[in-house]
Formats: sequence, C-alpha cells, structure tokens
Amino acid sequence: MANYDGMTPGQVLADASVAEFIKELGLGIAKAQKELDDNSVRQMQAFTEIHDGLGERSLLELGLMPAFYHYQHADVSVSLQLRLEVGKRDEFGFSATASLGDTRQQSASSSASEAESESGTRVETRQARLEYRADATGTLSVNGTQVVPSGQEPRARLGSLLDQLTEHQDVDAMVYSPPDTALSISSDAPGHQVVTTSRSVAFTFTATANGLIAIRDNADTDYVLNSGTTVSTTAQADLGAYAEHVRSQVDAAGGFTTTLHPPHQAGEPRFGVYFDTGKAEFRSEDDRRSLTELARAFAATGTRVRLEGMTDRQGSAQKNLALGEARGRFVRDFMIANGVPESQIDLVDSQGEQRAARANDDDGTPNQEWRVTSIATPERDYYWLSLRSEGSALLDGVAPDLQGGGDGNGFVFLWQPASPDLSAFSVTVEGQAFGLNGAAVAGHAANAAEAYAHHLAADLNATGTLRANQLGHVVEVMRASDTYEIKLFSATSEQLELTGSEGLTVTQQFSRSRSRQVESREGSSTAVAIGVSVDKRESRQFNMAVTGNSQISARLASVPAPELFVEAIHALQRERRS
Repeated sequence: MANYDGMTPGQVLADASVAEFIKELGLGIAKAQKELDDNSVRQMQAFTEIHDGLGERSLLELGLMPAFYHYQHADVSVSLQLRLEVGKRDEFGFSATASLGDTRQQSASSSASEAESESGTRVETRQARLEYRADATGTLSVNGTQVVPSGQEPRARLGSLLDQLTEHQDVDAMVYSPPDTALSISSDAPGHQVVTTSRSVAFTFTATANGLIAIRDNADTDYVLNSGTTVSTTAQADLGAYAEHVRSQVDAAGGFTTTLHPPHQAGEPRFGVYFDTGKAEFRSEDDRRSLTELARAFAATGTRVRLEGMTDRQGSAQKNLALGEARGRFVRDFMIANGVPESQIDLVDSQGEQRAARANDDDGTPNQEWRVTSIATPERDYYWLSLRSEGSALLDGVAPDLQGGGDGNGFVFLWQPASPDLSAFSVTVEGQAFGLNGAAVAGHAANAAEAYAHHLAADLNATGTLRANQLGHVVEVMRASDTYEIKLFSATSEQLELTGSEGLTVTQQFSRSRSRQVESREGSSTAVAIGVSVDKRESRQFNMAVTGNSQISARLASVPAPELFVEAIHALQRERRS
C-alpha cells in the first residue's frame, strides 16, 4: 500500500485500482458476448443433423434457422465509496543533567506528544433549477413519472407541485421565488382602502376593530376604549409591571383580545411569522391576519423593522439557506403590499439553520421555533399593547390619542371596522381596467376585503396577459409570461432526469452525486537537550476501505443467421451426402 500522506483524492483512487475494477466490468460484457456467439454456432449441430422422422432431412432443410443473439445495448453502472483514515503520531523524549560547581547534581526528564487526525466523506445535496411561467399548465416528468400540478392560481399550482414532488419523488425540498417584474398598477379608490404597489393590490380594511397602545411611562393613566369603556391604571414598581397591569385591566373590561409586546432587546425578536416544514407561505388565515395587523401598525407609526428568515435543521444546510431566504422575502413582500415602505424594512441575509445549530439542535431535528421569519423593531424601547375586538366591541373616541405623534402613554394606531361599497371604482393594471366587485363569495361577506380580492384575482386570471394570486385581502399581480425561479434539492444517489412541458422549463438538471474526502493532520513537537540524548519515535497508520456495487443491464436481440453462413452450412451438407 502506498503512503497516502499528502496524496490527492485522485491519486488515492488510482492506487486503489478503481480504473482496473471498471475495466474488468467492461471485459465481463465482452466475455459474455463471446459466449453468446459460441452458443449460436453450437446450435448448428442440432439444425444440420439428419433425422429419420423428418424424411432423412435436417431442421435446416425444412426451412428452420438458428437465431443469433447479441447485445442491443449494455450499460454498466458503478457506485463506489472510498473511506480513508490517515493517522500520524510523533513522539519526542529527552533527558538532561547538569553539574554544578559543588557536589550537588540536578536532573530532569520529560516527554510530550500531540497528534490529530480526521477522515470521512461528505456527500453534498444535489440541486436542479426550473423556470415556471405564471400561466404554465404543463407537467414535470421525473424519470418518466408525470407530476401534474393542480389549481387555478400560480401559487396554488406551485404548492401542488411541491407536495407531489416531496411526497412521491426522490426530491427532498422545493424552494421557489416569485417574479420581481414591476408593473404599472393604480386605482381610483380611496388610498386608505386600496393600496397598490408595482406588484400587488391590497384591500386594507377590516371587519373588526384593532388598536395599538404605546406604554412609555410608569404613571397613572386612564385609557378610553370607547364611549362605554374607560380603563383606569396606577403606577407600579417598574415599567414592565405597569405594562402587565394595563393589560390585565383591559382584559378585565372585556371585549378585546390583547397581546403585550416588550421593548426590543438584541437577539430577542418580539414578533414572528411561523411556517410549516419546507414551506414559505402562511400556515393559516390567523397567521395572515396577525401579520396584516402588524404591517398596518408599522406603516401608520413609521416603525422600522428588521426581518430574518430562518429554518430548523431538517434537510441539508444548502436547502435551508435557500428556504430561509424565501421566508424572509415572503414576509417583506407582504408587508410592502400592506403599505409599509420598503425603505422602512431591513431584510438581513438568512443564516438558514445556523441559529438552530448554535442553540444545539441536532442535525435533522424538527423545531417550530426556528421555522420562522423573525420581526425585530430595533428602535422601539417601550411596550406595545395590541387590541383586537372579539366581536362588536369598538375602539371609538379613544384617549389618550397619540396617532398624530407625541410621547407618553396612549393609542398610536387604530384600525376601524369597515365594509365599503367600492363598486364605483376600479383597478388598472398595464392599461387594463378592472371594476371592483364586493359580492359575497367563498364564505366571505359582501364588501369584505377578501371578497374584493377574490373577484379581482379571478378577473386578472381570466385575461390572456396577466396572472394573480390571492393571499386573503392581498392580490399578487404579474404578467402571464413572468417566471418563478424554482430550486429542487435531492440527496439521493440515483440519477434523476427531469423533463418539463408547457411553460415549465428545466434549466439545470441534477448533477451526479459528488463527494469530498476530508483529511487533516496537525502535529507539534519541541525538543530541548543540554548535553544529553534525544529519543524520537514516529508512527503512521493508514486504513482504507473501498465498498461499492455494480450493475450491468443489457437487452438481447435475436437476428436470423447470416445468408452466407446458411449457404456455407448447406454446402457442407451436400458434400457429406455426396
């Protein structure tokens, strides 16, 4: 065995005779072909033998001919795993003696050694890329198996594609990014009810009352919620205790669901949008509604926010990085659609699963805590108390009212219930006007924000040039020709062949499995001798294991014996008879 110390992986493979192994497989096919040929020739004895029962004729004379077999094609597949361990140990020992001017003598000896070795093989997740047109109706074929997306809207079809690929195919994850093309979108409806951006339309009214109280001072304060409800509070030991006191008093008054948000602290985001495993979209309508309320409050108060998409440690780090980025973008885009200026949002680069890893989660551990986009408000150093009406309770004539600015305790945001008739207004997209329709539909009440969004999305999808997704009260708008970028991830060692049709284009196939050998060695030594001997001991250990499997697939084809061959046999028979 060679000394593998310092050798490259390619040199190790050469020494392991891998090429010779593959060569032998090929020679095995050639040897099998020779056996087939020899067998075909040996058949001639049976076909040329004279049989009395056949009128002293042979099978060949009766018109029967032997078949010749050969390989129409033969494929060889080889899978190898090389494991190499390299260990090195260096030891040094020394002893020293020194004589002084008197009769005393002093001696000492010591030895030390240090060694480190690492070995292993890291298999990297493979990645493929697709482009999916917003108006795509085609299918994706994975090794010949058809995957047929279903749904009326692009996001619905992509969700169907994701579920089918990860459930039934050798695909571990699918992450997609929406088109970022800017469109010309406007509306003549009141701006506080219909918000448009270059990629979305949002109907920003609600069926229930929502409010936000800023708690900055630990001081006696009366909070007027409406004409029938006043909550009186008194100063407490500190601001945190006072904030809890305010919350308990509002809860006692009834009619509202409350949530207390402490001041921002580094490393402790106060809000979050949570996701299901492998996905970057809302889990439920409640999650969408909660983020909508936050976004409207951020927009109204000018609060700066910082977003970071995260994942738990399920799947590869490569996939988790892409998924974390997608989750962050999803929350950012939804906030912008609800009127938060993009300049007010800081979307930081996702670290994927790294936060979960630093929290000591094991690889592969599912943890909802990390399947999130965290929302931090770095400039907020005071408490927020959010209120949501549980039914018919109103927030009307509130006090202290700080919606126009100011310090101290009081209401900084109100979102009053409304169901406006917008039938006289329209939304214009790329020069096409679409009348607003608030008719009750899909369980949404007449003139509800979700009803308007449902009808607008349906109208856009009915055109030949535009497409839309409905996210509750928000409509994402794009051109029919715009494309979603899709990344597929797979850890299987099997070869996957992708084929798309009708708007689904494969731009990058899965590469074959790649592996990287990891080897490191570190040592240090020190020797000091004064008039003495030095003992050096060095040892090396190499362990190598090559495992693998091979497979030969072939298809045999039968062809008639060549005419010249048959004529030669006939001539031989005639000679024997004469």
